[in-house]
Amino acid sequence: MTFFAELKRRNVVRVGIAYAVIGWCLAQVAEFAFENFGAPEWVLKTFIVALLLGLPIALFFAWAFELTPEGVKREKDVDRSRSITHSTGRKLDFVIIGALVIALGYFVWERQSGPEQVELAEKMSVATADEASSRGPDKRSIAVLPFVNMSSDQEQEWFADGLTEEILNSLARTPDLLVASRTSSFQYKGQTLDISTIATALGVAHILEGSVRRGGDRLRVTAQLIRASDGFHLWSETFDRKPEDVIAIQEDVAFEIANALETAMDPEALKKMVSAGTGSVAAYEAYLEALAYLARTIQSGDELLNLKVRTALERAQTLDPEFAAAHFEMAEFWQGQMSVTSIGSELTSDTAEERKEKYRVAIAKAIQFEKDPDRRARYRADEAFVELRYLESLRIITDYLAKHPNDREAVRLHMWTLMNLGRWKDAQVVAHHLADIGGIESAETQDAISNLVFSGDTAGAADVSRRALQNQPDNALVAYQAHRAFLWDGATNEARNILPFVNSSQLPWFNKKLAAMRQACADGDTAQALKIHEEFVEAYQEGEAILWLSYHTLGQRAAASAVLRPYDDANQMYSLSSYLVYPYFDPTPHPRLSAVLDSQGIDRPPPIAIPFACNVPAT
Repeated sequence: MTFFAELKRRNVVRVGIAYAVIGWCLAQVAEFAFENFGAPEWVLKTFIVALLLGLPIALFFAWAFELTPEGVKREKDVDRSRSITHSTGRKLDFVIIGALVIALGYFVWERQSGPEQVELAEKMSVATADEASSRGPDKRSIAVLPFVNMSSDQEQEWFADGLTEEILNSLARTPDLLVASRTSSFQYKGQTLDISTIATALGVAHILEGSVRRGGDRLRVTAQLIRASDGFHLWSETFDRKPEDVIAIQEDVAFEIANALETAMDPEALKKMVSAGTGSVAAYEAYLEALAYLARTIQSGDELLNLKVRTALERAQTLDPEFAAAHFEMAEFWQGQMSVTSIGSELTSDTAEERKEKYRVAIAKAIQFEKDPDRRARYRADEAFVELRYLESLRIITDYLAKHPNDREAVRLHMWTLMNLGRWKDAQVVAHHLADIGGIESAETQDAISNLVFSGDTAGAADVSRRALQNQPDNALVAYQAHRAFLWDGATNEARNILPFVNSSQLPWFNKKLAAMRQACADGDTAQALKIHEEFVEAYQEGEAILWLSYHTLGQRAAASAVLRPYDDANQMYSLSSYLVYPYFDPTPHPRLSAVLDSQGIDRPPPIAIPFACNVPAT
């Protein structure tokens, strides 16, 4: 008898197959259970290693021992005439079939809950302007206008803004509410437009407005929910309490608004969702201050306000070391410092390794102290993304969005993850969804435009740009993103028409120069493009995003790759990975980053060229 035939006779092959299938099922169950119980990552890894070590042991026992009517005996001691290996093999066949059915059922369920499926794609599909106009705003949509500071002390302005921001964030976590972004809402700060005009501009059915008066030992917060269609007050209340009751006030306002708009959540789950996450009023007020500065940073474009965000968060962390939300916002700050393609990165004097370590500490504490399992999962997705574990991040954020489909920051993370994976078509669906829920003048809409460009839907990017320009003709950032979108879509004249506005805006000089360089290449004015490029060469060094973009606009890919070599050499993987969203970024000249992608089986499409690049030969 051949060796393979003997393996089959002793059921070694069947045992191996059964072990592999059942082991895979157990690994899936363990991954789901450990994640929801908040177990450390090493627990799952240890479990999987134990399963792998068990395979050779199971094969050895299948070879060396046999099941007989008298029990388990060593194979060499069994009379083959009394062997029941055949009947045992039949039982193993049924076990294998059953395990395969379970595995197939899990696989089908997972695929149906993934981002590629039609049901989720339909949730994330954006309606055309005509469709949106015909059906009107969603009845569960709301914008939270900045609460008016009625205090005599104008220094309390941050308190009013921060309270507005936290109420907005609490409502945004409610799954079936559509909440206009903070950027959209805060543009109306200090304005006296009527409610219906604001609601129409923001595309919402309801407006929450209010005021804050704080003095001495008294705090008065007034809030009212208004139906925009007829100005009817659905809910209003005045809270006259002590300042230490601010946490309860915020939670009550968010809870009452969500109830008034008839969310699908039960009251207890809703109460838990809008919880501030701390019992320390002083820590909460420091957290509100950080949110206020964060909102002003986005509103004004003043990146230095991020340093005040950090200072306020440090105070919140000190006052309540278990304040998970404060730790997460601090992690977001350090993540921004590492993202070298973003405006406002590298503001501190910390080294790249120090920034990375401070992010790790903050995100670990956010995960450790967060009591809500959904928010904890959201934090884990962010951690996996920063550590370049993209497949894990995608799985976690997809599960989270199944419960919270309108959480804008989570949708943005979903989009970035898909783009870093090079899954451009899937990213298009998410980008349209982001444009739909992001509001008119929001950072999310600007992200949606740029990422529709990068994911290949240039016509969609141009269409979103036209709608945004029509609604916000004075927004320089929208014009900047639209200019690039038009060039990618071949609408060169349309891009040229808005370039003068970009050049006369308050945008940084390098944004204006880069837009002019793009237009010059699209118009065939190579001399002008080279002149601007020389300005960038004089102003920037290796590792600078603007210099990298400039080389790509000239069509000099090798020179662009050389600019980023210091990041790979220094093992600054997150900084280098921030370029993965660009479809013309080539990771192959960067061995460390390529190894990270290869280890996860990530096969990105080949890099493309900028369609309007000058294509100047390298010297």
